Amino acid sequence: MARDHFRILNWLPESLFLNMDFKNHLEFERKYLLLSLQRGKLFNWVVFVLSFYFFYLDFTLHQDPSVDIIYRRNLLGIHIIIFLLSIVYLVIYTLFKNKNSQNSCAAKVLIISEIIVMVFVASILSLNSQRFTGNMNAYIMVVLVVALAIPIYPKWVLSIYGVNHALFLIGLSYFGTNSSVVIKQFDSTATIMVAVILFLLLYRYNVTNFLNEEILKEDKQTFIKLFEINPFPLLISRSEDGKIQYANHKAMLFYELPEEISGDLNHEHLYARTQDFNNIRKRLEADGKVVDYLVEQKTLSGQIKYAVVNYELIDYFGEKSILSGVADIGEIKRIEKELAVHASTDPLTGVLNRRAGMDLINKRFKAAQRDKEELNLCFFDVDNLKIVNDTFGHLKGDALIIDVCKIIREELHTDDIIFRYGGDEFMILLENSNEQEIRETCARIAQRFKFLNQNRQKPYWVNASLGIFSYKPDMNLSLEQIIEAVDKDMYHNKKKKQGL
Repeated sequence: MARDHFRILNWLPESLFLNMDFKNHLEFERKYLLLSLQRGKLFNWVVFVLSFYFFYLDFTLHQDPSVDIIYRRNLLGIHIIIFLLSIVYLVIYTLFKNKNSQNSCAAKVLIISEIIVMVFVASILSLNSQRFTGNMNAYIMVVLVVALAIPIYPKWVLSIYGVNHALFLIGLSYFGTNSSVVIKQFDSTATIMVAVILFLLLYRYNVTNFLNEEILKEDKQTFIKLFEINPFPLLISRSEDGKIQYANHKAMLFYELPEEISGDLNHEHLYARTQDFNNIRKRLEADGKVVDYLVEQKTLSGQIKYAVVNYELIDYFGEKSILSGVADIGEIKRIEKELAVHASTDPLTGVLNRRAGMDLINKRFKAAQRDKEELNLCFFDVDNLKIVNDTFGHLKGDALIIDVCKIIREELHTDDIIFRYGGDEFMILLENSNEQEIRETCARIAQRFKFLNQNRQKPYWVNASLGIFSYKPDMNLSLEQIIEAVDKDMYHNKKKKQGL
């Protein structure tokens, strides 16, 4: 039985946090000590202003001979003390603010001393009122105000209440032992109990709320630590408006974000196309997450980056938010482009290879059929390649192909397409040129060959035979027939040069 009794005695202080020994209690004390100082200063300003009303009341009572003279003198003396104390405390509060000493032991002493003074003066006022009015309103009001305004030091507050109320009850007993005094003792005791309950409830609520905030801070710090050690860029943005709430260091580097993220920075700003971000939000609303979304993202400086992003809707400390995990695939895209170039480029001349060139011509031919447009093709064949190979070797033969291809490319427009058809044969798709312009281009190419050969810049003859064909919309020909026609024109011109 005794053990149960002691267990209850231990449980009560722990449950109500009366010992103030919980985790981070010093931070709790600092926070609510500052709040108590602010409220104490406000209370003393109110008392200071009301003191003038109190003096007016004293003056009025002094004019009334029916009022007990001892009551009047006591009341005036107490009002003067209250007025002076309010001034003293206001000065002390001002000094505390100027010296920024809210965390010192002196601040604690100040708060506790004011509680003692407030409750004691209120009890003296009420005891004095028993001589004339019979009320104890001041005492009741002050103990309730203290219970509601002071959120700290429960043991001190309870001790002050207990000692002062015992003295108050003794003071009441001096006015007699009749039933009215007993009733007032009971009423004042009930008031004290209510004040104590209110104080403990508010104090426990404040402690519980503080501990929950500390847990939230720890959770947030743990979350941020996990965020920061992640090797990938991670970003959190508010689902409602896209406002960026947090970005780890990798994300700041990836997107070139400032260290302090401003309130107007939106997740939408980090996308090359706004439509991508809108699509992602719609899919998130429907499914809650989006996996392996390939998207072009944009840094604050405008640089475009390719990324694979995973998205998930999360609760970010009370707000519905979007978690974005980014994998930079810029290097992969660069390699893909290089591979695509290698896969579509002739390694000897640097022009497109046959597969890539025929794909483009096939698409252009279908577009010409659909839109009723012309299609102009040129076919050229390097002359005397076999003789150069047999006489000077295959390296010189390759050089001949390169020289011929270089000259022809320099005379083409930038939007013309040239590709190696096979061996020493090349095909050109001439864009935005009519038949006359094509013949003029062929003439310039022939003149370049003639100038090169006249200056004997090469130990071999550099030349090529060219054939052209212009497909008209009214021709009922396939692409194979067009290529065959331009090939025949090239061979026809080659035979003319050979005098056959």
